Amino acid sequence: MNAVLAQSAGEQIQRYDAIRRRNAETAYDRNVQYNGRNQKTIEELEALLVGKKEPASDSEVKPEVRQLDAGQMKQVALPLGKTLEETIDLWRDVRADALTEPEPTTAEYQLAATASAKIRQTEAQIAIQNRIRSDMEQNAAQQETVATNIPTTELPSAEERELYLMQKRFQQAISAYTVQADARQNGYAMEGPSFSRTA
Repeated sequence: MNAVLAQSAGEQIQRYDAIRRRNAETAYDRNVQYNGRNQKTIEELEALLVGKKEPASDSEVKPEVRQLDAGQMKQVALPLGKTLEETIDLWRDVRADALTEPEPTTAEYQLAATASAKIRQTEAQIAIQNRIRSDMEQNAAQQETVATNIPTTELPSAEERELYLMQKRFQQAISAYTVQADARQNGYAMEGPSFSRTA
């Protein structure tokens, strides 16, 4: 039984080592590929700075085209209008252009879907801005009404003030008299607890 366990443990260790080795090779290949591209870019920039190479003109620079399953996606500059409503109109034009052909490709459908998502996002921004603006207007209106509707409090007349003070003194006198009357009934002794201990 120990031999079987030892053999299965050995196989697991071999599989673990093989997986580790494969992951290390993949990571090394990715690092070499990444650093190779960066090194090439750094060398081009150094050549430009030193003056060994002339900068490419705008006509030579071609935008990178993403390759998709069904073909190439049209390159569309992100439409940004001066206002959010104008941006929505521009995205609608992009969506319409993507779907103008009689049989649109998958890439054109994806472009139309992206345009629709941007339209919804921009409409949500407009709704949020409108909500904030209406809340601010409502708060300003409430503060204005509170400021104008301050209740005017009239000061009581001299007779009312005297009556109030007399009632207050009368209540204080009753309370003091009750305390003294209770103390006299108890023989001016401290009241004990109202329960007694029985054996």
